[in-house]
Amino acid sequence: MKKTLGIILSLTLLLTGTIGCAAAKESSNVESTSTATSIDAVSVNYDNDDYYFDWKNSDYKTIGLNGSSASVKGDGLAVQDSVVTISASGVYEIAGTLTDGSIIVDVNKDTDDGTVFLVLNGATIESQTSAPINIKGTKKAVIILENDTENSVADGSDYIINADDEPSAAIFSKADLTITGAGTLAVTADYNDGITSKDDLKITDGTLIINAKADGMVGKDSLIVKDGNISITAGKDGLRSTNETDEGKGNVVVENGQFTITAANDAIQAAKLVQIDDGNFNLNSGGGYPGKSISSENNDFGGHPDQNATSTSESTDEEESKKGLKAGQGILVNGGNINVSSYEDSIHSNNNVAIKGGILTLQSGDDGLHADNNIFIDNGEITIKNSYESLEGSNITVNGGKINASSTDDGINVNNNQGVLNITGGEVTLNANGDGLDSNGSINMTGGTVYVDGPASNNNASLDYDGSFTISGGTLAASGSSGMAQAPSTNTQPSILMYYSSAQAAGSTIALKDQDGTSVVTYTPSKQYNSVAISSPKLSVGSTYTLYSGNTKLVDVTLSDSLTYLSESGVTTKPQNAGPGGGGGKGPGGNRPQ
Repeated sequence: MKKTLGIILSLTLLLTGTIGCAAAKESSNVESTSTATSIDAVSVNYDNDDYYFDWKNSDYKTIGLNGSSASVKGDGLAVQDSVVTISASGVYEIAGTLTDGSIIVDVNKDTDDGTVFLVLNGATIESQTSAPINIKGTKKAVIILENDTENSVADGSDYIINADDEPSAAIFSKADLTITGAGTLAVTADYNDGITSKDDLKITDGTLIINAKADGMVGKDSLIVKDGNISITAGKDGLRSTNETDEGKGNVVVENGQFTITAANDAIQAAKLVQIDDGNFNLNSGGGYPGKSISSENNDFGGHPDQNATSTSESTDEEESKKGLKAGQGILVNGGNINVSSYEDSIHSNNNVAIKGGILTLQSGDDGLHADNNIFIDNGEITIKNSYESLEGSNITVNGGKINASSTDDGINVNNNQGVLNITGGEVTLNANGDGLDSNGSINMTGGTVYVDGPASNNNASLDYDGSFTISGGTLAASGSSGMAQAPSTNTQPSILMYYSSAQAAGSTIALKDQDGTSVVTYTPSKQYNSVAISSPKLSVGSTYTLYSGNTKLVDVTLSDSLTYLSESGVTTKPQNAGPGGGGGKGPGGNRPQ
């Protein structure tokens, strides 16, 4: 999908000259949709003929490939000019080598509703001008990769096609297509796609090695992988489903398997839903992580280039999408071990993203997880090694799991002024050069643990919100610069906002202890900091606590209110011109209390 917004965003920044998080937020006025609905899982049905069976005990027919010719044995078969045509359902064993020819399946499904089984039993099929395997018509086709065999298909760079631009792949099917069996199939597609079905494409077993000029595998109505070992090098997308119009179609569902995908565009893309239940994935898209944030190239002012346009998740007209996982309606991860190195977003949905399990390790030139609408994190382990913004969406809910993320700009960004960052559980650790927790709307925290290693520069803050930050549970420690520092603004759980007289060195441990010397919060930032916001269910109004920097005692404080401002001299007041819950929210420098 070609994009249009990168140049516009750069021009907008030059014209407006907005500086810092407060100014950048003024353009965020997108309507928010409901945060109450996550993503429902898709259930896949399989037929008996989707699996390998003892075909040798069936009444099978044979196709012998003999260089430039072929021989056939059985009804429903014809040969002409090295092209074998199958016109009846049944089981067909294919063995040998065909140097320039095709296997065509052309069954009248109105009079024959059986399945065509193509058993590749040590078969090599090459065609210079068409698809080596071309399934023109049948109710269903199944390619069986005979156990422990090596098979291959390869095409040329110039096809003879019909008015519908078909065939468009080295293995092409206008019917439902399943690939199964414990053999190996190598597909070389110099013309266009590797394997394409205009209906459903299912992989239930086998080793597939695909090198395609365009897409690796395409199932228009659905692409389902139950198991298998799949390696794809693609000039466009790796796995893809394209049906945008029919209800319940256009999904990529992976239940298990081993995947190594290197794609010039998206590694896995669905018009509707990408669902991953299990499996091991090594995904590289668009050349992989470029070693720096591509968004920062369009952001010379320290603020957000993405309040309406979601950073350079949207590319220029001349560029194509280069994301890890991408979907038009939703991305649902229930499990699996997913490693992504992507030029643009590692995970991108035009609607919602839900992470309910799995281990995700992401490196992105743009966002780690991006949803145009909602992000839900319920479980799993998410490590974002490199990103522009680690998580970005209109609403973000963290109910559980572990998140450890590094970003050149914001750690978690709710880019909608009606949106909510809702944290009810889980463990979140952010290392952000921009804002740590950032909401153009509000933040609500009722549980979980959040550590923010925030920005050193004063035009960003470890906590940044425009509405309110309500905290009634969980542990928060957010260190960073002091110019725009904020703390929770509405508390049923006490909070502290500490301003230091001088920058604390990276590695200086923040320790807050009660009168008995018991630790309330302990956190060691990896960058220097001038302020820290602390909240914990262990804090109570009327009690006295001691703040340490490393082993050095800094100050004692007796909490008299739900939010206490603190300096090394003791309790202080909210600074002038401060935003809600803290420091100078209206300018890049802000005002520290004296």
